[in-house]
Amino acid sequence: MPQTHRPWFKRYWLIWFLLTMVTLGGVFTHQILQQQRERETQFHQQFNRIAAYLTQNETLLPLLTGDENLVELRKKFPQIVQLEHTQNRSLTGPRFEESDQGRYWLYNPYRQFRMLVDLHFAVKPSEVALALSFHLQAQPAILTPTYSEKARWLWQRPFINLYQPFLIKGSANPDWRALHAAPFLLAFLLWLVIGLLGWGFVRHWQQNREMRLRADYFQRTRREALGEFTAGIIHEINQPLTAINTWLHSSQLLISQGKHQNLPQALNAISLQTERLAGLLQRFRDIVSERPVALTAVSPEAVWRRVTVLLQQELDTGDVQVRQQFRHEHARVIGDEQWLEQVFHNLLQNAIHMQQGQSDAWVNVTSELFAHEIKIIISDNGPGFSAEGLAQACMPFYSSRPESMGLGMTLVESLMLRMNGQLRLANRAEGGAEITLILPLAE
Repeated sequence: MPQTHRPWFKRYWLIWFLLTMVTLGGVFTHQILQQQRERETQFHQQFNRIAAYLTQNETLLPLLTGDENLVELRKKFPQIVQLEHTQNRSLTGPRFEESDQGRYWLYNPYRQFRMLVDLHFAVKPSEVALALSFHLQAQPAILTPTYSEKARWLWQRPFINLYQPFLIKGSANPDWRALHAAPFLLAFLLWLVIGLLGWGFVRHWQQNREMRLRADYFQRTRREALGEFTAGIIHEINQPLTAINTWLHSSQLLISQGKHQNLPQALNAISLQTERLAGLLQRFRDIVSERPVALTAVSPEAVWRRVTVLLQQELDTGDVQVRQQFRHEHARVIGDEQWLEQVFHNLLQNAIHMQQGQSDAWVNVTSELFAHEIKIIISDNGPGFSAEGLAQACMPFYSSRPESMGLGMTLVESLMLRMNGQLRLANRAEGGAEITLILPLAE
């Protein structure tokens, strides 16, 4: 991932992670609260059930004599486990006495008997543990073995019965095994989909933003660097002017020597350089005025041959051999003939200059054809690029040669981008530079 995207990447996915955790935490909290509500409902149901038994006890107590058949009585009132007669029980004595483990005696002093009540029969199995406090300050009687004062959820509620003013207590803990995994998985998948879609949108927005910034920067740079373009014009038109001047002197020398048969070659070279000069001026005029240029189908092989003719004098002077190995002579690319000619001209001229004074100087050009593009590889036997040159070769005014203005490779890159192409710089393993041009094929 590009360095410029890393801060966005970290911030975006951190926010996504936090939102996902908040959502999963909400799902967890919802399930725990739902368990709490269910346990609380169970506690109140148990309270109502025990309250009904307590009401039965107080209703039944005045009606019994103590001589009833206990077996038959327990068929309807299982909480009554024993009946006993009492003697000389005071009418003002306590109507209630605690026995053990949730059992207690209820007295009827008027009829001198008592009944033993066991409230365990009133407890219905549930996830809520219960305990009964007969006295507010005393330890509660445990109705359910799992009751604990240290449980996470605790409830209590008093009974309003006259002779049984007890306090029922309930406890429960969350059941982690009862948590449903499906809501967690669905929430995570939902946020994963949202995260991926959002990341695609953010990346698209960021790329568009960067494209706009690059376009604005490009336009601003073009306006602010008019001097750079002027220097580029001088640099580029100086080459054909120098060539024209050389051929004119050669023509004058041929005339003075009477070698009129060689004049057509010199005049033809002058004509070609003049046409190239006119094309360069027109292209620079289009660049400065931002006039759109229509891209057409161009033959790279034909343009390369034309460039070798234009630079034939420099090739002969430097004793540089051109090895042309175009494997796809009939291939056509989408571009501009003048722009592609300028690209080839600058690259070939650089290769010639970098091999000045070298005994085995050569430039090799070959091609590789793909489904929708063609690669044109230009290599030479020169010293190649330095590490600094590979990084800055296309920067304006950078050059490894003191006499160069450092605008040739800048223009090459700019023209390649205008033709929707790519420029790649590298060094050959055997030594020398290797420049790859990638251009889209015409239909």
